[in-house]
Amino acid sequence: MVAVEEQLYTVEEYFDFCEAHEGLYEYVNGEIIEMAGETPVSNEITGNIHYFFRTVLKGRPFLMFQNAVKLMLGKGKIYRIPDMMVIHKEGVEAKSVKQPALIVEVLSEGTKDIDRRVKLVEYCQIESLQYYLIVSQDMSLIEMYRRVGKKWEFEFYTNLSDNISLSFFDTTLPLHDVYENVELI
Repeated sequence: MVAVEEQLYTVEEYFDFCEAHEGLYEYVNGEIIEMAGETPVSNEITGNIHYFFRTVLKGRPFLMFQNAVKLMLGKGKIYRIPDMMVIHKEGVEAKSVKQPALIVEVLSEGTKDIDRRVKLVEYCQIESLQYYLIVSQDMSLIEMYRRVGKKWEFEFYTNLSDNISLSFFDTTLPLHDVYENVELI
């Protein structure tokens, strides 16, 4: 991720900037940060997870978004673009969404530290969030943060036969579904 210019922007200027420029940009406390492109493997993994949730949550009050929708954090001083998210339907606004129940980030060499540290702290402050999944694209590995009351628990899964229990959605996510058609190293 690269900062666009060394100046601070308002939220309105950020949205105008995004409309006028190609690519994806996040907004963090006045800075506009260009996002790195994704790999075919990352896209396949994200698509697999999106397809799983679209199928499992059909007819329920959730919407799924992948790779391009802005997530407003806090009081609108940060806008992130997760790789995939499940949002409560009432969380949709004109230019962004809020009230995620699940956020997925697929790790890349350039984003892994931000996904595991900065975004972890930001996301875990979202009251509606139940799960934060950090997914490796290099090996079978999913790191899951799960809300339990006011605390967070951490679990990780490495075996393609593992199933991740997602009780909030009354389902389990099989790792083999996440990595379907993906060649792992």
